[in-house]
Amino acid sequence: MTSVLVLLGGLLALIVALVVKLQLRARRRTENFDGQEIERRARDAIRQTRADNSSAAVHNRFLDGGSGRRP
Repeated sequence: MTSVLVLLGGLLALIVALVVKLQLRARRRTENFDGQEIERRARDAIRQTRADNSSAAVHNRFLDGGSGRRP
């Protein structure tokens, strides 16, 4: 009985590992240059938005009269 449970547990672990491997492969980043450039711009935009919304940036905008981003 114990060997049957160990065998089923091993098979279940193998199935889960294969599903996870396939999911990670499907989510792999794009390999071409255009896709990498789009991803880089998106990351830069997210980083800039987070910086703009930090408490220091919001405080400084309040003191500056609400002016937008500075170059």
